Amino acid sequence: MKPKVILLVLTAIIFFSTNLLMAQEPCITNAWEAYNAGRYINAIRYADQCINNDFEARAARIQHRLDSLNITPGVGKVNDIEKNKIFQNGLLNDVATACYVKGRSAEALYRQNTNGNRAYRQIAIDAYELVCRRYSKGRCWDPQGWFWSPCEAASVRLPVQ
Repeated sequence: MKPKVILLVLTAIIFFSTNLLMAQEPCITNAWEAYNAGRYINAIRYADQCINNDFEARAARIQHRLDSLNITPGVGKVNDIEKNKIFQNGLLNDVATACYVKGRSAEALYRQNTNGNRAYRQIAIDAYELVCRRYSKGRCWDPQGWFWSPCEAASVRLPVQ
């Protein structure tokens, strides 16, 4: 092969690999969209789709691997190498974020009417505790160019009053 063809093929592989690493599961995209639109019950439903299927077990395995290697992904702006490493933990990132979105949605429903929605308080607490207990090394990509920790964000929201 000619050097230009090889370079073109390698560039295409890198481009498509990077974009695949950034892809999110549809359930988390739907959960965020529902949350941002104030459709909190739908947001919880979509978040549960991410949490309660085989993603949960696969996310736990990624968390375990990171724990065993003593790796804690960065937060904030990171270099491209670290960014790609974080994106490789896609299912962990999605499940951790789903727990956070579920917690925020349940908390919003609880705050709408604390007398009538007390069960939502417990759903929020459970979701926030789950992300820190099982998926603490998950990260969420902010489109403005940095990562944040759903566990750190959830822990700030506890206790839900």
